[in-house]
Amino acid sequence: MSFSVEQFKQQFPLFAQSENRELVYLDNAATTQKPECVIDAIADFYRHSNANTHRSSHRLARRATDMVEQVRARAAVFLGTASPKEVVFTRGATEGLNLLAYSLCSQLQPGDQVVLTTAEHHANLVPWQMMAERYQLELRYVPDTRGVPQFDRLTEVITARTRIVSTTAGSNALGFRSDLKAVRAALADKNIHWIVDGAQLAAHERVGVQDIGCDFFVCSAHKFYGPTGVGLLYGRERLLRAMPPWQGGGEMIADVDLYSSHFADLPHKFEAGTSSLAAIAGLGACLEFLGQQDRAGMARHEQQLLHYLHDRLEQIPELNLLSAAENNLGIVAFTHPRCAAIDLMQWLDARDIAVRVGHHCAQPLVRASGHSATLRASVAAYNTRLDVEKFVAAVADFFAHLDDDVEAQSGVHTSVEGADWQADDLGALDIEALRAQRNWQDRYRTLMGWAKSVSRKDSIRRDDNLVRGCESSAWLVHRCENGLHRFALDSDSRIVKGLGALLLLRLDGQKSGAVLRADLESLFAELGLEQQLSESRANGFRALLERAFLLMQQH
Repeated sequence: MSFSVEQFKQQFPLFAQSENRELVYLDNAATTQKPECVIDAIADFYRHSNANTHRSSHRLARRATDMVEQVRARAAVFLGTASPKEVVFTRGATEGLNLLAYSLCSQLQPGDQVVLTTAEHHANLVPWQMMAERYQLELRYVPDTRGVPQFDRLTEVITARTRIVSTTAGSNALGFRSDLKAVRAALADKNIHWIVDGAQLAAHERVGVQDIGCDFFVCSAHKFYGPTGVGLLYGRERLLRAMPPWQGGGEMIADVDLYSSHFADLPHKFEAGTSSLAAIAGLGACLEFLGQQDRAGMARHEQQLLHYLHDRLEQIPELNLLSAAENNLGIVAFTHPRCAAIDLMQWLDARDIAVRVGHHCAQPLVRASGHSATLRASVAAYNTRLDVEKFVAAVADFFAHLDDDVEAQSGVHTSVEGADWQADDLGALDIEALRAQRNWQDRYRTLMGWAKSVSRKDSIRRDDNLVRGCESSAWLVHRCENGLHRFALDSDSRIVKGLGALLLLRLDGQKSGAVLRADLESLFAELGLEQQLSESRANGFRALLERAFLLMQQH
């Protein structure tokens, strides 16, 4: 068996659609695309087998039940465990981690300890924080270097009160693999439950929970070419039997009377309510699909792309690579001192290149690395060398057009901390010049230039002025002077500054009611900026617009 990226990609119908033929999809750490067989399996379930499972004897219910249990058996093989009873269907890794936190912590005593790392996804932090508060538990963290855990020092935080260690198998923000062998060695012969968040790992290599040696393992199907809304939780049978269920309802009971209940056998006592049956059918097709692939060849291809991507990006001046190609699950993450990551993301989106910007639900790790947001590109087996070439060329082109003015980051201050703010003079900005630009990329450059008219204002950079919903931090203030509305804004992002300047050109110095929201939206549409008002846009412009009108209404 040999791997061909061309043949592999042909199995994913999204890329065959006319609007997606030039798409460079590098957001795979968030979710992967789906092969035809997965899409067909979901539709086929609704066409031929739609019924609820386990508690009805009619033909469709039997067929649906058989499908679910066949997929469970296939999932046991996928995870590397011999018993399907050790496989619980969840809505995803997040639900699996919440289930474990709820069920395991309910059996602990005040003062017991849970050990985590600074590299965890929020889904492997927040549930434990919630349970620690509820049961008066202590959270302890593996020592780290700029957020990267030093797993060889795990024993330094383990004590006689440690009951649970929950670690990621690989960072979704920086891509590094965790040293699971070091964790296993540190926990050998200790009565400590070990949980592995395998959301990223399962997408890139074969999983063997028995080889890993963990007690529990969670993953999400949508990360490895399966459907959304379904995930897998592996747990050692003896431990699952001892755990209380975390939800009550149908499907997870054997008998119920008015004052007590008896729970179903494994694994069904953890599957309350109606599962996402069509998604489970899609998962079954996904597992069969992966079983037919050259997984080793897929992994080699991904690693070759990843190394090439890192090598090419290292040639771009000033670019700060936070990820390393070695020991990486498929992610490149970087920042640049002369722009916010959101500015580059907007540029790439205009060229039909899909990446992700932000803290990637790993705020402690990203902050420890010295940043608030990064640009993340992540590869899958259907990505090609041409994808990498297009991505790197677009990044290089962006920085080639980025002027040498670094005011937005260097801190040219127009006011001191605690001083009253002054509105920026935007009179030199010419909407007609913006309107005359031929395409979005030219308008983008113009708006980036407009950002220089919005000065840095430390005096307004306070939490009460922060505009919620911005992917890059933005602040907006307002006051009335002689019946006129005055505004000032600041942002870490040049594009948000430029778009904000466009907004304030219309609003600043106006009387109430002089400018209608519909007028602004009409202007944005005329300028081809409708995408900036999209609900899916998290660049802060819609949030700025909403905040500005709210402030005017309050005065």
